[in-house]
Amino acid sequence: MSTPTTATHSDEITTSMTGRELREIFGAVLPHAGTDDTLPPITMLTLDVTGGMLHVLATDRYTFGIVRHPLTEGCASNFTLTLPARAIQAVLRQIKARASLTVTLSPRGLTIDQTSEPKLSYRLPAGDERPLLPDWRTWMAQRARLAPDSVVTSPRGVALNPAYLARFRAATRNGSPLEMRPAGHCMVITCGTHFLGLISAMNLTKQHATSPDPLADWLPTPAEGMAA
Repeated sequence: MSTPTTATHSDEITTSMTGRELREIFGAVLPHAGTDDTLPPITMLTLDVTGGMLHVLATDRYTFGIVRHPLTEGCASNFTLTLPARAIQAVLRQIKARASLTVTLSPRGLTIDQTSEPKLSYRLPAGDERPLLPDWRTWMAQRARLAPDSVVTSPRGVALNPAYLARFRAATRNGSPLEMRPAGHCMVITCGTHFLGLISAMNLTKQHATSPDPLADWLPTPAEGMAA
């Protein structure tokens, strides 16, 4: 369980948490980070500290994930930094779920001190890359409020890439369901109050025009006169 956050310096925020909590925060969005090194911005996680809340964002342009974690009310520090997703993954592999941690955030980077045995420290300096979506709140709000596109609301239903959809499983906690709703040509996905994401629907309009409805073979036509 996280303990109340304290500030050690004017531009630092320090909080205590377990290894499990750290994994839940970063693990929820890491599947959405890109791996194409020719496009460095999509290989980074954005950490946004504002109003006592930590938001962590990742996207490879096909899916988008945001997780939030409360720090403390009245926290005066507001800043944004980027960290390489691979560096976060490497650290998480070393930290056990039951480990006790002290996590320090600042514009210069992220420090994770393991206070339980074995005592270890991980220091991840902020990346040189600017956030891919510096005004992500406005960007997300504009998309989430769009009326559903006809592709998403077609009679054949919504077509989603299963490989991309599987990424959102990492956001679930304690059996929390994923909730989806159409917006524009995307599906907005939420999980509890801690996760928000987007996934683009696949446009199968041309394929539908030349292929039968797969549901038809599963639902035979009722015999004439049979009650509904």
